[in-house]
Amino acid sequence: MKHLSSVWRIRLFFWTLIILLRLFIRAPYDFMAFNTFLGYVPIELTFHLKRFNDRRALAFWALLIIWLIFYPNAPYVMTDLFHLSWLHAHTSINGILRSDPVIWLNFAMIMVCALSCLLIGTVTLEQTARQLTRLTSPQQPRLRYLWITIFMVLASIGIYIGRFLRLHSIYLLFTPTWFFRQLWSIWSVKMIEFVGILTILQLIVYWLLKVCQHFNIEENK
Repeated sequence: MKHLSSVWRIRLFFWTLIILLRLFIRAPYDFMAFNTFLGYVPIELTFHLKRFNDRRALAFWALLIIWLIFYPNAPYVMTDLFHLSWLHAHTSINGILRSDPVIWLNFAMIMVCALSCLLIGTVTLEQTARQLTRLTSPQQPRLRYLWITIFMVLASIGIYIGRFLRLHSIYLLFTPTWFFRQLWSIWSVKMIEFVGILTILQLIVYWLLKVCQHFNIEENK
């Protein structure tokens, strides 16, 4: 594995994970393979964005828009943790958990899917923000933090659309007019509160990743 790049390690990890989900996870969690695949798509798109080093390249902007459409699927997977309630893991009202291996397998797989899509998705989001800043405002590298925040706000809106309107990113590509009509109906105080909470959550995850990164750098000095 040493000769494999980080990109290919991530690819093999997600491909293996999706195959395992298809083979071993049954209803009611059989949707996890599809959700994880959608969460992996923006991660893969980030790998291809790196090929473009010219802001005048139309392909870069087209791919960036597609990435932005699909990116909410990465943090979206963390909301699937609510489905852990379907496991009915408690033996009784006293809070003791059952030791059924099937329950713990489903728990482990859902946790792996949620963490991998959220964490790796956040890392690739930062890479995209860095690249966008480098191509558009190379003299202002800190502008990437603004892009990161904007992308996270848009991702939170996308999560709301997916979770409460049950719309996937793919609908925007094939039925954009209908999709935008649905979009007009979502704005409310509760929706804005949801977006704020999910944005703060993503920013905290990003901050924790940066803290871990700096801690590792300091330890290696």
